[in-house]
Amino acid sequence: MKQSSIRIEASAARVLLFEEVYPARAAQEQAEKSKLNAFGALARLNPLNRPKPDTVLLSKWELRYEPFWHVVARRDVDFTHDATYVLPVANPHAQRLDIGGQVYPVLSREKKPHIELPARERCLRRVDTAVFQDGMKREVKSTVLQRYVDKYQATEQEQLDRDGLLQPLLSSSAAAQIALSRLGSEAIDASEMHDDTVTIEKLHLYYRPVFAFEYTWGGAGKVGVVEVDGLTGDVVELGQWFREKLGGMVTRDLLVDIGADAISMAIPGGSIAVKVINRLV
Repeated sequence: MKQSSIRIEASAARVLLFEEVYPARAAQEQAEKSKLNAFGALARLNPLNRPKPDTVLLSKWELRYEPFWHVVARRDVDFTHDATYVLPVANPHAQRLDIGGQVYPVLSREKKPHIELPARERCLRRVDTAVFQDGMKREVKSTVLQRYVDKYQATEQEQLDRDGLLQPLLSSSAAAQIALSRLGSEAIDASEMHDDTVTIEKLHLYYRPVFAFEYTWGGAGKVGVVEVDGLTGDVVELGQWFREKLGGMVTRDLLVDIGADAISMAIPGGSIAVKVINRLV
C-alpha cells in the first residue's frame, strides 16, 4: 500500500489584520443601549432588584483583536480501481464475443443479452476542503467567519505589534488537523493506491477587531461585558473579558507551529509521511 504524504506550500502561512470599520464612539453608543442586558435575563426580569441606567456604569473598555483560522487544503489521489463493465449485445443470436483475442460469453439478464468486461481503471481524484475556525475555541459559525473574509479587507502582516491581540487557544497545527481529518474521511474505493498527497494551500490567521465594554452594577456588585463587533457593529450582550493577551511582537514563525511531529492524522489506507515541511517563511 502506497504511503500517504503531506505537502505544505511555502506561501501557505499568513497573518492578516482587519482594521476596525465601526468607530469607538459609535461602538460605545451601541454598548450603552444594551448595558442593562449584560447581566442575564434573570437579573433583568427580577422585579425587586433589576439593573437600572443609573446603577450600571462603565468601568473600563478596550479594543482587542480576536483570532480565527482559514485553512484551505486538497487531497490528490492516484489509484487503480478494479471494475466490471456490463456491455449490451445488439445481436440477439450472438453466443459469445471475441474481442482482441479474448472470448466473452453472452449472458442474459432480464432477457437483455450482454457481456461482462473486467477492467482496471487508472484514476485521479481531487478532494478539496476549506475550514473557518474560531481561534478561541468558541462555537462560531463558519459562515460568520467566512463573511468577514469575503466582505472586508484584511492586510497581511509580516510582523504584528499591537495592543489587545488575543493568544489563539487553537494552534495552527490543530486548525490544520481539522482540514486533514475532513480530507481523510473521504473514502477512496481503490484496489491499489499509487500516490496519496495532501497539500495545505492556505494556513491563514486572521485578527478581527472587537470592542469590549465592562459595566459594573453597583446595586448587586456584579460585572457584565458588552461586546461590539468592530467590523459589523453587531452587539453581544453577554460578552467576555479576555485577560490573556499576547505580549511582544507577533510573526509568522511564532504563530505557525506546524511540523512533522504535530501532524498525526492518518489518512485511511496508509501512514503519513511528511514530504515537504518548512517553517513557512
